[in-house]
Amino acid sequence: MTLSHTAIQSDRKKQQYLEIAVPLLSFGVSLIGVLLWQMGMEINFQFFSFGCVLGSCILAYLAWIRPKKDIVALSTPIYAFIFFVVPTDFISGLYLQLLYALSLTLLLIRLKYRFGTCHTAVSRGLELAVPLKTYIEKTCDAFTGISPEPAHRAAVVISQFSTGEYGQAAHAAGSVAGQETSPALSRAFAIVHEHATVLEHSLARPEPYLVFLPEDESLLAKIPAPAYSEDRKFDTQLDNALLILFGAAWHGSEADRPHLLACQTFLLKLLNE
Repeated sequence: MTLSHTAIQSDRKKQQYLEIAVPLLSFGVSLIGVLLWQMGMEINFQFFSFGCVLGSCILAYLAWIRPKKDIVALSTPIYAFIFFVVPTDFISGLYLQLLYALSLTLLLIRLKYRFGTCHTAVSRGLELAVPLKTYIEKTCDAFTGISPEPAHRAAVVISQFSTGEYGQAAHAAGSVAGQETSPALSRAFAIVHEHATVLEHSLARPEPYLVFLPEDESLLAKIPAPAYSEDRKFDTQLDNALLILFGAAWHGSEADRPHLLACQTFLLKLLNE
């Protein structure tokens, strides 16, 4: 096992420990307060809210280290301060802390499964998988020297689409219209915009739908076969469009490469399907 893989595994373990700490602290400290109260110790129950406050801070940190920021999770320390700064009686304080602990746990689950893994796990030497590296080499000449703004926008679209945020991906892809980009890249943004809109609103496949032109063939990772059904041809246009955005983002926005590395599993599925 290489040093970079060891570092990645270490980061993942640290992240897992922090994830476990959120419900453990937020529920555990409150339950300790209940046990002490039952033992006859007269302690202001507000003091035991520090478990929820600390759990909020850890959740906010876990949201911060991800490439896509969850604003709700980031703001939980503010709400913890607002909820627990005012003294309450025992019963009210207990209910409030338990409900807040439950909310933190649900937000943690949402953060983990909607916003992906942390940024640090891909920032220490993790490389592209061979199929993606081959595609990047294939698109090098086409996208070397691309402007940073459309390249960054391409990375944003990929990140949003990979997590199912189709409305935001459609908006981001559509906002590139009018910017100076290569014709193939402009078509890729337009195709992703069309597909993201269809998915966001559960629409039927448009007729006709946007396609790449013969002059774009050198950039396409997948050539639709004549025997494909129209649905499969439609889906293949999307796969190619997202991969072209990936190539443009990789070559034109080095700062976004860690975010693209975080989307490797999604991008590999596009190549292999």
